[in-house]
Amino acid sequence: MHRLLVVLVALGAASPALAQSLKTDEVYSSIAAQPITAPNPVLGADGRVHLAYELYVTNPTKLFVTLDKVEAVDSTGQVLASLEGAGLRVLQTVYAGTDGTIAPGGIAAVFLDVPFARDAKLPERVLARVTATRQEAGPDGKPVPMPANGPLPGTFSFTGAETTIGRPAVVIAPPLRGKGWVAINGCCDALTSHRGAIMAVNGRLRVPERFAIDFVQLDAADRLFTGDVHKLESYAYYGVPVHSVADGVVVNLYDATDAQVPGGNAKGITTENIGGNMLVIDIGGGNFAFYAHMQRGSLKVKLGDKVRTGDVIGLLGNTGNTTAPHLHFHVMDGPSPLDANGLPYAFTRFQGQGVANPAGADFFDKPVPAEIDRTRLAGPRQDALPLNNEVVDFGDGK
Repeated sequence: MHRLLVVLVALGAASPALAQSLKTDEVYSSIAAQPITAPNPVLGADGRVHLAYELYVTNPTKLFVTLDKVEAVDSTGQVLASLEGAGLRVLQTVYAGTDGTIAPGGIAAVFLDVPFARDAKLPERVLARVTATRQEAGPDGKPVPMPANGPLPGTFSFTGAETTIGRPAVVIAPPLRGKGWVAINGCCDALTSHRGAIMAVNGRLRVPERFAIDFVQLDAADRLFTGDVHKLESYAYYGVPVHSVADGVVVNLYDATDAQVPGGNAKGITTENIGGNMLVIDIGGGNFAFYAHMQRGSLKVKLGDKVRTGDVIGLLGNTGNTTAPHLHFHVMDGPSPLDANGLPYAFTRFQGQGVANPAGADFFDKPVPAEIDRTRLAGPRQDALPLNNEVVDFGDGK
């Protein structure tokens, strides 16, 4: 490609009519960037509207490319959100490369969260302004700076990856009752096992768990369990009822796998049973509610059944790809839990009790209280999404 550019430059000097050089607003970017899906706005428990989406970045060249800054901008160029340095590195996955550098032929993903004030008017479109550094491969195959007299500068910037904004989040009832539920692996400011789960199904990129939450419940002493970590009876919330979040129709169901032993690695996982015993309910408007890891034999419905908001549809379990009893819940745009893209949702009401720190007191492995920052995300919320590691009370459903 470098030789081709040199030839084009030389050709342009000799015969302008034959030249096909880039215009001033066109940047030879070495990488391509595009959103996987258009973002859908959702009101978070922090009182801000969030646009959570991904930029899929491909490097079709033999150069090494490092992303230095990624900014979400509107059509006028106004910066809406920005990632750079260490902040960019923790919200970026490089699938081929090291230290944030995309190798020749490599791919990366950048996980964006663009927040707005609750009453702000959202732009019709959002674009990405990308600033990056490219390097050639040296004799040993490792990156070296671009030559000073070469046709391509080492650092470059371009604006692209334009996307419209999708429909607002669906508002639904909570799937659980009671106090002390922790939104583990929730949206939107951290690269969790849910947020970073980009996968390919039938040749298409999918991000099914973009807004997924693993709900676990703390007891009155803020403990996840008491007694032996490996026994299901140590978890007081094991077997609590799971409720339908909306009126709908059951369109997918699995009930054929036994409970895992908590506190260890899940065994016998296949693509068929990774969600354990589960239900998918079509709740209308292109929204499908997914409930995973439920107890075997506890499902109260069958395929084709109609359910009403608040109906008990099964019991919380520990089946499939799980290390502790929990309810995995998310909303998606199709009936298949993996062959779909995740959509945001908002619960009608809940009470925020703070934010747990899973990296503090190790309450997943020991019967000790969770560390909870009671100053964060506290208070009543309406039509909002619980955020990552938030502790919430759902009440009794009345």
